[in-house]
Amino acid sequence: MTIIVKQMPKKDSFLYEDKYLIQRVCIVLVCILTTLILLQSVTGTNSTPILQPLRSFPKQIGTWTLQNTRQSSEGVIDLLGVNDYIDYTYQDNNGNIINFYVGFYESVGTTGSYHSPKNCLPGGGWGIDSTKTIKIDQVNVSEMIIRNGSQYQVVLYWFQNRGRIIASEYLEKIYLVLDALFMKRRDGSFVRLMVQTPHSSIDKAEILLKNFAQLSMTQLDNYLPGKNIKRN
Repeated sequence: MTIIVKQMPKKDSFLYEDKYLIQRVCIVLVCILTTLILLQSVTGTNSTPILQPLRSFPKQIGTWTLQNTRQSSEGVIDLLGVNDYIDYTYQDNNGNIINFYVGFYESVGTTGSYHSPKNCLPGGGWGIDSTKTIKIDQVNVSEMIIRNGSQYQVVLYWFQNRGRIIASEYLEKIYLVLDALFMKRRDGSFVRLMVQTPHSSIDKAEILLKNFAQLSMTQLDNYLPGKNIKRN
């Protein structure tokens, strides 16, 4: 007896990726819209300035030395609505390179708003290979690996806002509404680290990023408003 097995046609993987991306974008848009609506109902919030300009951020972080600074165009700055930012490239003694970005907003939802790297970084041939949450110094941050053919980049990012370090975009939006209600504050910052690496060195790249992240978190406390601030 001959058994004929019919093989089901494979779904187009790209179609699944497109649907996944569309679903993600829709969820983010709904969250942003909901957050904005809730924030509009909150009155009496204060615009909170940065403690000191980010341009004075240390040029030497551990064994890492500043090699390059990148300035965005006025159009990009207006689009982001960011009040202060740095886009620095650091290099260590072994030639490893890390891109370090910090964007600060005095009043999220009023002066500007965050742009999730899950939606901004994919493009130009780059796609998301994996995402997860990792722990650094007892706090959670997000890790994302993006891929373009045989090229990989490891990305760490978090929101360092009002005395908290938050990994999730969605949890940050919840805290944003709560802090606007009870702390009368909407200030916030987005921090992102990136390193390009071959697939065989992803583990090494993760270690480099974690070490740099640990150092930068401590330094950023001198720049970003914490839980308790003094007002004149």
